[in-house]
Amino acid sequence: MTALIDIDALTENPAAPAAEPDGAVSIEAKPDLKRARSLNLQDTDAADRLRKLVPMLREAHKLLSDQQVPKAARKTLEALDVDPDSAIANHMMGLCLDKLGHISRALDFYERAWRLDPMDAALHHNLGMAAWKLDMLDAAERFYRIALEINPGDVDVTINLAGVMRDNGRFADAIEILRATIYANQENASLWNSLGTVLLEQGAADQALTFYDEALRLNPKFGRAWHNTAYARVNLGKPDWAMEAYDNALEFAACRSDSVNMHYGRALTLLALGRLEEAWKEYDIRLDADYGGATLFISPKPMWFGDGDVAGKRVLLIGEQGLGDEVLFASCFQEFIDELGPDGHLTIACEHRLRPLFERSFPAARIIEHRTVSHESRDVRGVPEITDWDEFDLWAPIASIVKRYRSSVEEFPYRESFLTADESRLAEMRAALAALPAGPKIGLCWKSKLMNVKRSKYFSAFEQWKPILQTPGAVFVSMQYGDTSEEIAFARDELGVEIHTIPDLDLMKDLEGVAAAGAALDLVIGPANASTNLAASVGGVIWQIGQKTHWPFHNTDRLPWYPTARAFIAERIGEWDGALAKTANALKEFVAARTNAR
Repeated sequence: MTALIDIDALTENPAAPAAEPDGAVSIEAKPDLKRARSLNLQDTDAADRLRKLVPMLREAHKLLSDQQVPKAARKTLEALDVDPDSAIANHMMGLCLDKLGHISRALDFYERAWRLDPMDAALHHNLGMAAWKLDMLDAAERFYRIALEINPGDVDVTINLAGVMRDNGRFADAIEILRATIYANQENASLWNSLGTVLLEQGAADQALTFYDEALRLNPKFGRAWHNTAYARVNLGKPDWAMEAYDNALEFAACRSDSVNMHYGRALTLLALGRLEEAWKEYDIRLDADYGGATLFISPKPMWFGDGDVAGKRVLLIGEQGLGDEVLFASCFQEFIDELGPDGHLTIACEHRLRPLFERSFPAARIIEHRTVSHESRDVRGVPEITDWDEFDLWAPIASIVKRYRSSVEEFPYRESFLTADESRLAEMRAALAALPAGPKIGLCWKSKLMNVKRSKYFSAFEQWKPILQTPGAVFVSMQYGDTSEEIAFARDELGVEIHTIPDLDLMKDLEGVAAAGAALDLVIGPANASTNLAASVGGVIWQIGQKTHWPFHNTDRLPWYPTARAFIAERIGEWDGALAKTANALKEFVAARTNAR
């Protein structure tokens, strides 16, 4: 067995474990010695080997429970050397490797365990969890259903099965299975919490709070229920009301990863409240490997968190998060370059499509590219162009410098742009727009590239844009990347409105063109995505539609990052009609004024 796995290499170089899905209940492969004995009653040799395994497996499980995972893995390997065909030892090794962040290797051992004992309900639970982490929702559901067939009524498996259904958008199915289980387990706080989470993701934050309240009545120290309560309150447009719940959540956090995720939610809420100095400090938690959404950076040097004197330093900043965030945080670059001074130097590693735009906008900085790969279901980012890290005194993800310049809303500078569009592309876009029908050219975008069940509630349905699309005299131009054929066909066939496209402009790949088009259009309307951020960054006129607790609003009725932008704010997540109606009315006035001016 030792030939099958280099345990020293895997334990000395652990990866960050794949993040557990929201609301998931973990299960540990505690050695079920009674079951193991029953499998070997007729095999004297196997029974003899099992007697030798018992103390090893018990010790391994204790080490695993004490979070001493490398030691647990080594002890489990000793058990596998005694009996490579022990189902429970293979299962245990899979769990150890999963917790070490080597989920692909863990699956090898889970599979071996399954072949040896296909009726182990706990194993199917762990296989379901692994598939869920890898976003293989259909496979995860199959594993959980098998686990329930083996062990009907298992509450933890039911909660996870409902979570998978929820993430697959099957809210009614998730609610039904939870209701049936709650009927038989009415004092189980985790079930009430899970039901609340399904309703929250469905967009029913008010109803979700009812079930979180019941979970907390049953268990007032239930950290996850407090966290979910805070999240629901934010969804209802009440971030100040959420802070008490976050504090309770952190007091009763069950494990470090729960605490890290709670701190992240609290940081975003502080940003939404405009308490920026406090918020940016807490926002550092986004870089913690135990935060499920953290990007893992490859660097031989420790990360710098943006504090202290930097005059004369050689600094590397690496882009982080989404494309729109890279653009947003780039608004601080020139201030940082000025602070480095003539003896310092800044290198910026950005998304490759942004490179020419950043090179033009920040000629005093060196612009290179970062690269990101998915490894063991985590995003890992490196900078291949760097061969000698000693050329830098400090390195940090780009948002780490924001705290230096944006500790209050009043510190945001008033300026029309901070990036510079290419003049030749700008002329090209103006010519393309001039070829369209007469009238003010209004760019539209309505969604993000990533539109899964969790994110969709942050964007209005395209059908709700009807009042905007029916604005007389407006000439609409798509600034929406990705597949838009369905929406464009809806506008044309149902509303009689043509949404034009700019010939030969690839809205996904050609960011120089997107920025130039954003500057050339009379107006760009949309949510916070790459197109609206790029348009605003080069001085385009944008109207951003978002929910009240969208953190870049910072508890204002505007967008401080882009002071010339106009904001149309929905008070609660999912309640878009009011904000869209205000946008439509404003657009009628805008188009009439532009038309009359011509």
